[in-house]
Amino acid sequence: MSPAALIALSFLAALLLGMPIAAALGVSALAGLLAAGLPLEYLAQNAFSAIDSFTLIAVPMFVLAGSLMERGRLTHDLIGLSRAIVGARPGGLATVTIIACSLFAAITGSGPATTAAIGSIMIPAMIKDGYGRGFAAGLTASGGGLGVVIPPSIPMIIYGITAETSITGLFVAGVVPGLLLAVALWLTSTLISRRRGYGSPETEGDRLAEIRRALWGAKWALLAPVIILGGIYSGIFTVTEASVAGVLYAIVIGVFVNRALDLRGFYDSLVSTARISGTVLIILSTGLVFGRILAMHQIPQEVSSFLTETITNPSMMIVMLAILLIIVGMWMETITQIVILTPLLLPVALDAGLHPLQFGVMFVIACEIGFQTPPLGVNLFVAGGIANCKLEEVSKGALPFVVAETAVLLLVGFIPALSLWLPSLFGYIR
Repeated sequence: MSPAALIALSFLAALLLGMPIAAALGVSALAGLLAAGLPLEYLAQNAFSAIDSFTLIAVPMFVLAGSLMERGRLTHDLIGLSRAIVGARPGGLATVTIIACSLFAAITGSGPATTAAIGSIMIPAMIKDGYGRGFAAGLTASGGGLGVVIPPSIPMIIYGITAETSITGLFVAGVVPGLLLAVALWLTSTLISRRRGYGSPETEGDRLAEIRRALWGAKWALLAPVIILGGIYSGIFTVTEASVAGVLYAIVIGVFVNRALDLRGFYDSLVSTARISGTVLIILSTGLVFGRILAMHQIPQEVSSFLTETITNPSMMIVMLAILLIIVGMWMETITQIVILTPLLLPVALDAGLHPLQFGVMFVIACEIGFQTPPLGVNLFVAGGIANCKLEEVSKGALPFVVAETAVLLLVGFIPALSLWLPSLFGYIR
């Protein structure tokens, strides 16, 4: 049996036996290790070295920063500002939700966290104002996905480590596509709201004085992405240092300014961060070893050769990659998807003429779509739980937004400037 077949069969067998993804990756990596005749110590040494990275500290720190800012009432300030700006118009609360998700996404790098933070306030408000439950939940699940595209982004950090490419360059590359996604969601929600008659002047005011008050009230929340992203792009902070700065800023504002963050809230934030980060690190350690075993047996090169010989048209290859990433994202958790597929598909993407940063942005957008598509759409479950509606209803509400985001994904694939212009401007592409 060939090493590729042995690795694939051991991985599938482990999944069928009900093993967690991290354990299944470890078992298949062990099978590849034995096929190569290497000592078992290689597995332990590489699993340790895979997560022995200064950059990885940014993952738990960004998760913690987002959690602390939510408990420090910065989320409420962002929503208040969004309400004041939008005012009375069709789908006003839907637009508020998208703007608030976009602003919160620039603070934290997590899709489910953005969905929970904004959805806990906006979904009940939309339902009370006459919006359909499925629409409100589907919109929020889609808007929450902006948390993984608009920098800082935890999936971008994982992709950067796995693909050995610049994480700061990825952050810069994600700015324009992230804004395009927000605009696509806004246009879609506005069209649906006009057709269904969503939005009422009674709950959505539009006064200049109101905007000024809301802007002043949200000044500390708006300063957070300026400090985090401004520090990264200006070279003052590395990505890791910026994540720690975000945590310190969240503590100072939450405790001393808003006075909303207490010891209980801080403890809850630490616990949720430990759970999320622990899962990420375990998958990443076994997943990166899995990737190295694949490279050792030259499996990525074989996959790349097979696909490039089968599909000779670069445009068709880009479409195929987009479809594949979306389908896999429907069934596989984001971090696992990135760790497993990046070594396999990055050579294919390069052969199709995609830049590593461009493919990274495409990959993360596909992950965003995966957050809001069943059966594994985490954002759907979060938003559905808040809206108290079934998965089918939330999925139906999210479907128009999935179509809009898929269009943006293809645009990023076919128009390199959308993701590469800013990195070139900042000197990350020479």
